[in-house]
Amino acid sequence: MKILIIPDIHGRDFWIEPCSHIDEFDKVIFLGDYHDPYPYEVSQETSRNRLRDQLLPFVLKHQDKVVCLFGNHDGNYLVGKMADRLDSLHKEEVAEYMNKMNIKLIHIEGKYLFSHSGVLPKWLENNNLTFKDLETLPFNHPALMNVSPIRGGWSEVGGCVWGDVREYAISEHLPNYYQIFGHTQQVENAIITKDWADLDCRKAFTLIDGEIKPYEKKV
Repeated sequence: MKILIIPDIHGRDFWIEPCSHIDEFDKVIFLGDYHDPYPYEVSQETSRNRLRDQLLPFVLKHQDKVVCLFGNHDGNYLVGKMADRLDSLHKEEVAEYMNKMNIKLIHIEGKYLFSHSGVLPKWLENNNLTFKDLETLPFNHPALMNVSPIRGGWSEVGGCVWGDVREYAISEHLPNYYQIFGHTQQVENAIITKDWADLDCRKAFTLIDGEIKPYEKKV
């Protein structure tokens, strides 16, 4: 299977060219955070317009191939304030777009588990959740607001939309899955290890024949 992976967008346009080649892929998986741009990169207006005029039409046109995952910033519009940079004056408008995207919490393709920030066994245990529960867990479930001290929170470990990549260096991982997530932005390059990958670095990636690589722009 050939998969195109799009980490955190935050109103950026890096995903547009790779997604124009969707016919070359079996799946396109977005890892969440579609709005709430960094003000030094993209304005809220530009981000909203891209969401409305480019991302949403693309998702709706290719529903058979596209998977959209739930990020903490998406919770600002689908649940209630979960993160900073909330576009409060246009909250209902943005929510209308996101509600049409069939956003879900996790996605599994074979041995690969995709989520916004990764799933740690300790988080499941602390919240009396099973892995199966994540398929139907509502976005307003309190476990999704678990934030560890690494990010200024009070929970022992972060949840699957607020976890931090640094927690993976010190925590037990789920067996039998290779986890792919975003959320913890890297300065330049993704972190790709033998059993997980943090791809949040403003680039698209491909997963082909078990190898994760930066997407190569077509000439």
